[in-house]
Amino acid sequence: MINFSFVFLITIVLFVGLHEAKCRKNTVAFQNKLGKSHSTLEVHCKSKDDDLGVHLVKFNGHAYKFRFGDNSFIRTKWDCVLRKGPKMEYVQGFRAYTGGFVRKCGESYIWIAKDDGIYLSRNGKLMAQKLDWSKKKK
Repeated sequence: MINFSFVFLITIVLFVGLHEAKCRKNTVAFQNKLGKSHSTLEVHCKSKDDDLGVHLVKFNGHAYKFRFGDNSFIRTKWDCVLRKGPKMEYVQGFRAYTGGFVRKCGESYIWIAKDDGIYLSRNGKLMAQKLDWSKKKK
């Protein structure tokens, strides 16, 4: 019985190790397509362990993006807050990425900020509008 348990454990460790070695990092990106206002987009993302700080994305400028590997045993989560407007008065907080129980490899989540809402393109496939902007209360 001990030999079987040992062999099983070694098999699992080798499988996870090989999978991790081939696993490409995931990407979360934010594009500013605020066409009417040409407003700057403010992006602030955090996970349980990391706070990436505030980043400003100009209209039609370079996207802000970050790459990361999923945690094999704890589901990776990234929460982000987007702001827009002359006084950053429009805001939306949301979960930009949630890992699965099985590690994801090479996933691409591109969040596109438009005047009428926030859209998601996942792995190159444009999804419908996901979120509306909320006006910040004074």
